[in-house]
Amino acid sequence: MLKRFLWSILIACLSTFLCFVLLHYSKGNAALEGLNTISAEVREQIEKNLNLDKPLFTQYKIWFLKVFKGDFGVSMVSGEKVIDLLKTRLPNTLFLTLSALVFLFVFSIILSLLSLIYKERFIDKMINLLCISFFALPSFALCIIFILIFGVFLQILPISGTSDLGFEEDFFNKIEHLILPVSVLVLSHLAIFVRIGRNALIESFGQNFVLNAFARGLSKKRIYFHFVLKYALNPMIAYFGASALSFIMGAYVVESVFSYTGVGELLIKSIILKDYPVVLALVFISVLLVSFFTFLADFLCGLINPRLDRVVNV
Repeated sequence: MLKRFLWSILIACLSTFLCFVLLHYSKGNAALEGLNTISAEVREQIEKNLNLDKPLFTQYKIWFLKVFKGDFGVSMVSGEKVIDLLKTRLPNTLFLTLSALVFLFVFSIILSLLSLIYKERFIDKMINLLCISFFALPSFALCIIFILIFGVFLQILPISGTSDLGFEEDFFNKIEHLILPVSVLVLSHLAIFVRIGRNALIESFGQNFVLNAFARGLSKKRIYFHFVLKYALNPMIAYFGASALSFIMGAYVVESVFSYTGVGELLIKSIILKDYPVVLALVFISVLLVSFFTFLADFLCGLINPRLDRVVNV
């Protein structure tokens, strides 16, 4: 655990430094956004107050030392503390991501079992066709299609925000706003997870303990759920952990399209405006979240079936 934690910190630091370099050499300046008519003296004073006049490594060193004191700095655009922005938006992102992960995992298992039971039959082919169709579309394109169908034409689901105005504390209203983003996240990732689950289930049928179970005359229901599914869960969970980074990045894109008040929307806006304290904080937090999900996947694999070697080294 200690080794994993130290590697996570190292990767987070390298990621934030690379991100800072890219922002530093890109065009624009968050501190001077919308201030095109100011004099050169005022411009220099603003940059000096925000340490933007210092060399690249010095700027990053100042930010880095503050982070390890628990201070992520202040947004150059809004003037708010970055930690306050995270407290407001991060719970929404976690709620969206975890909800999508739960539904994705459940649907992957169900569809994988149906594909196996009805292998090479109509149901199996339809599952593959639908999953691949959604997988072929980029997530942002799927977002737009869902907005047009359910928000514009049918007008049955909200298409932006985390809740309606005046209903910020209404749990069911928040769930309504969560339906479309979660649906896009699940459908855009479902094909590959169903394929992983189906292959794992097929592989489990060649194991000796499954063949022995059939030879003993146990019911198919018990064999499928007690032996086959338990064996197949390990590679499925391991793959979930390995794909945590792409899944979280996909959640950020979906948030920006649906104007969902999470860190994804904030990250994209901050990159455009070169608000580097916000960008670096979000990159740092994102890497730690990915490391946490990877560790959780390993832990669950060992908990479910500790006798099996991990199929995927995450």
